[in-house]
Order: sequence, then C-alpha cells, then structure tokens
Amino acid sequence: MELALRESQAREQEARAEAVAQRNRLLRLFSQAPAQINLFAGPNHVWTLVHPRTQELLPNRPLQGLPRRQALPELPEEQHELFDRVYRTGQPVHAFEELVRSDRFHQGELQEEYFDLTFQPKFDAAGQIEGVMSFAVNVTERVRNRQQAEALQAQVLAVAQRLAQEREAFFHILADTPAAVALLRGPQHCFEYVNTAYQQLFPDRQLTGKSVAEALPETKEAGFLTLLDRVYQTGETFFGQELPMRLAPPDGRPVQQVYYTFTYQAYRENDQLAGISIFAFDVTEQVLARQQREAERQQLHHLFMEAPTPIVILDGPDLVFQLVNPAYQRIFPGRALLGKPVLAALPEIAGAPIYQHLRGVYETGETFVAQELPMQLARYDGGPLEELYFTFTYQARHTTRGGVDGVLVYANEVTDQVQARRVVEEGGQQARALAAELRVANEQLVRTNIDLDNFIYTASHDLKAPISNIEGLLYLLQEDLPPGVIQQENVSPTLIRMLDAVERFKRTIDHLTDVSKLQKEHTPATASVNLATVIEDVRQDLVPLLLATGAKLMVDVPALPTIHFSEKNLRSIVYNLLSNALKYHSPHRTPHIDVRAHVRAGYTVLEVHDNGLGLAPAHLPRLFTMFQRFHDHVEGTGIGLYMVKRMVENAGGRIEVHSQLGAGTTFFAFLPHAITLAA
Repeated sequence: MELALRESQAREQEARAEAVAQRNRLLRLFSQAPAQINLFAGPNHVWTLVHPRTQELLPNRPLQGLPRRQALPELPEEQHELFDRVYRTGQPVHAFEELVRSDRFHQGELQEEYFDLTFQPKFDAAGQIEGVMSFAVNVTERVRNRQQAEALQAQVLAVAQRLAQEREAFFHILADTPAAVALLRGPQHCFEYVNTAYQQLFPDRQLTGKSVAEALPETKEAGFLTLLDRVYQTGETFFGQELPMRLAPPDGRPVQQVYYTFTYQAYRENDQLAGISIFAFDVTEQVLARQQREAERQQLHHLFMEAPTPIVILDGPDLVFQLVNPAYQRIFPGRALLGKPVLAALPEIAGAPIYQHLRGVYETGETFVAQELPMQLARYDGGPLEELYFTFTYQARHTTRGGVDGVLVYANEVTDQVQARRVVEEGGQQARALAAELRVANEQLVRTNIDLDNFIYTASHDLKAPISNIEGLLYLLQEDLPPGVIQQENVSPTLIRMLDAVERFKRTIDHLTDVSKLQKEHTPATASVNLATVIEDVRQDLVPLLLATGAKLMVDVPALPTIHFSEKNLRSIVYNLLSNALKYHSPHRTPHIDVRAHVRAGYTVLEVHDNGLGLAPAHLPRLFTMFQRFHDHVEGTGIGLYMVKRMVENAGGRIEVHSQLGAGTTFFAFLPHAITLAA
C-alpha cells in the first residue's frame, strides 16, 4: 500500500514537471514568434498579454494592465478606432505596411516604423466578444529598403529561413484562424500540420502523417500534385484563384465539384528547402453564387429585350446607348445605335429641342415627359429625314450617392396616329371615312399604353425577387469571403461595383412601380368633406411622431364650408404636409407646427407653417418634382410632394410654398369648393 502511494506521488510529480516544461516550451515559442502577438480585454482594450518584442520596442514603458489609449497616447485616434471597430463588429481588420509613430523612450521623440497588422476578435466560451488579439509584423526594413531589394536579397533570404524555423510557434495561434492552413514536408508533401479550418475541408479524412497523394488522391487528377512538385523544385510561390477540384467523399456520396483559392509557398530550414506551406479557402459557395447571379442577370436582360415597349438606356455624360431593345431598334431598322453616343448615332437631333431635354434630364435629374412630340429623324443611315412623332418619358438614372449617371428612355412612336388625326381634322367627308381607321389606331395606341403600363408593373414586380436574391447573395459572399481574399487587388472593388449596380437596379425598379401607380390613377370620387375632421384624424395618426420629436402642433381651423373633394386624397395631402414638417424639423429647437385655414375667392386655403430646416431659394423651383429630395438624413422616396401637387391641381386647385433656409417653411394649399378637373 505504501509502495503504491509512493508510486502515485512520483507520477503526480512527473506530471507536474511535464506540465511546467510544456508551459515553458509554449512561452519560449510565444517569445520567439516573428509576429508580435498582444492580447487586449474589454471595450477599453486593457493590455492582458504583452509580447516581449513589443516591450523591447517600448523600453521603460508600462503596458501590462493599462488601456491601449493610456499606454500609447501618441498614436493617432484612427489607429485606436480600428480596435473599437473590431470589438464592436466582431470582424477582423487587416492593414499592410501601416505607419506607426511611437515614443520608444518616453522622451517626446516619435520613432516611425511600419507594420503588417491583423486585429482579430477574441470570443469567450459563450460566443461573446471579450477582447481583441493583435498580430503585428514589423516590416519597416522592407518598406524603407524596397528599392534595394536585390542588394539585400541574402539578408531577406536569411530572415525567411528563420521565419520557417520559427513557424512551429504559430501552430496554436493558427489553429482558430479562418484561413485553412497546412504544412507539407519533403518532396512527398507529407502533412506535418493542419489547422482546424483545413481539417474541416476534409472532415472524414486523416491528413497528418500522410502524403497529399495518399490522403487526397483526387488532387493528382486535378493537377494539384504537379503544382506542389513545381513549387518544391523551383521555390516559386503559386497563387490559385477559384480553381476547380473534384472531391470524392469517403462515404460513397457522389463526386463533388468544389473551388479553392489558395497559396503554395516554399519554406526553408538550415538553408535547405524543407517543404511547402498552404493557405487555402473553400470558395465554392461564392463561385456558385456568382454563377447564379450571372444567370439571373442574363434573365433580367432577356426580360428587357423581350419587352413590347421601346426602351433604351443612355449611359454617362455623352449619353451612350448602353441598352437598345428590339422594339426601339425597329424604329430605326437601318441604323447602328448600341455603344454609340446619342449625337453620333442620331446627329440630326443636335440642334433640336429634344437633345436639350435629354441634357436637361441628365444635368438636373428632373423627369421629362412629352406627348406626340414631332422630330426630324432618318430611319436609315444616310436616309431622308422624316417627320416622326413620339410620346415618351426621359427619366434620370441615379447612383447610390444620388448623382445622375444616365437616362432611361421609354418611347412610343405615334406618327400614324397623329397623321390620322390630322386627316380627320382637316377633311370633312374624309373624316367620316377615316373615323373607323382612327378608332383602330386609337385602340392600338390604348393597347400600346396598356402594354406599357402592364410591362412597367410586371417588370417592377417580377424583377424584385431576383434582384433581392442577387443582393442577398452578394452580402452572403461578402460575409463568407475570408479577409485575405477580400483584401486582394481585384476582389473588394468588384464587390463594391456589383453592390452599386444592384442598388441602381433596385432604384430603377422602385421608380418603375411609382410611375405605374401614377399612370394608372383614375379620377377619384368626391364627397363633402369636413377639413377640421380630416386634420384631427391625421393628428391622431401622428401622435407617436409628435411625442418622439417633442413637437408642438397648433390647429386653428374654424367652422368652414365643407369641401367637395376625394376624402382619401385630402387626407393624403394633410398627412404629407404634417409628416414632412415633423420629419424635417431642426435639431436645434423644439418643433412648432401651426395649421390654419380660411376662405378666399372660392377656395379653402390650408396653411401649414413650421420652424424646421427650411429650403434654399435655388431648391424651391424643383420642390414638387418627382424623386426630388434635398435632405438625405431621413428616409423618403421623393414623390410625396409631387403627389400632393398633382392631387391638388387635378381637383382644380393650386399649391404654393414660402421657405427660408434655417428658419422654416409654409405651404398654402388652395382647395376649391367645387371640383374642376385640371387639363
């Protein structure tokens, strides 16, 4: 019994000694690592682990236990804000050759050094962010001596060899990185180390200790073994972008087509090439998503090209024909349009008002609509000019920042209808004979307009789902792409351009929907409406917004004659004017809104006065234009006031506005006592 006890105590002592030795080895590996690894805790980034090299860079400076801003006050605030962003969002940040100015000896003299930096979020067992881990590699020499790289090649090679010998120290650090990392040794490319992410690429396979050919036999057919041999023989790094590979799952499932982005880089030990390091990313989902987006883009393009209504898109300040659908091309069967500036394709319009209208839409963003506009055009290159008539809409295409980058054209040629109507108007007896033809022509025009309305509605409805799918896939792609891939030269700009294109498309769809609603609205039924009752109903609806803004709403609407108006439209007018007064209030004073009404010359004049942001005089002429907005800090579509003006004018009234920038705005809505349809 006593002997067994002594043996047990001896084993415990050996275990404790082994644990101490293991801990000392880990500390030595940590201190020898070429990268400076520091740990920070909490939102103030308190230093909990200081790498020896970091302390060497800042001798006689206390770091451990201090917030980063307090320990390094000389650093610019934007470098501290990177830590804040990682802690707040949980997304890693990478910076290459970042200039860092630090006071090494705390003597007021800043030393300039360059680092490749990675700030990685650190999560607790519950998955919550508890701190930030920083990886810093000092690349000052590389930056300062880049032009002398050939002269210092031997020195750089020695550094690379030392980094290869020290790579083992990174195994525990790399274990939880999102990049799939593996270390191959020898000409047979035996797996010496794989991190968690790499093992998850092949969850059912034993990799460590086996050669690539043995563990992943499908790589030979795909040509990856040949690439590994070449890197091992030449020492030249290989970069693979979204390369296809066929994997055969060990459980008998069908062969899978996957895609990888990876790097094969040789490493040396004791001046000899020892093996290859692999940094790999499974990008199958991103590739498949891009392929799906391309298929959906083709589908959207097909939809435009099959539309019965003539449509073109003019791009850029030169108004280049970016899209010409067949219905539009049939108007000019013998002329090449696509890819040409509008003046190069149709030079005869250079001096015509229609070109100035196009320029006006591009420069102001205001929509232009024309009915039966005569134009002198040639249907064929070099052909005679003909007087053609068109009914069309020119609408600006906006960028994500609100600027105009093109013009959308929806056109219908109505030459036959106009000429037929002229014959009817000019001829007496001929008018009766041509009446039937005119009715047919008019019916065709009605059908064409219905086709246009139906197409706009169908296009705006059917395009929402695929474009939303594209947008979702893009954001999924952006979230799933490893940081290293996003930082590559062509990836991030391409993602940004794709997202901008999706945003432009969504706005175009929304515009189509709003235009469809405007075109389909019929004359509403009218009734005797009490203005005071409508205002009180709207006030009740706006109570939450009134409380949220702290606004003071004063209503002075005496007993006035009832108004013969569409109750729905009158309520929309009041709601738009009051909600706008609340939304565009000044943040520097309590919002005050006064609502008054009085009778003047057959009108009930509704006044809505506020002390909000106000408008500059230059903005007033465009205030009631569709899609026009002058304040972007609140949500809106830019069609509310356009609809107000249209409803008031269609009822035979008018609307006026007085405004002073920074002081407030007053709207005057002249509501007629009897409805008279506006022309």
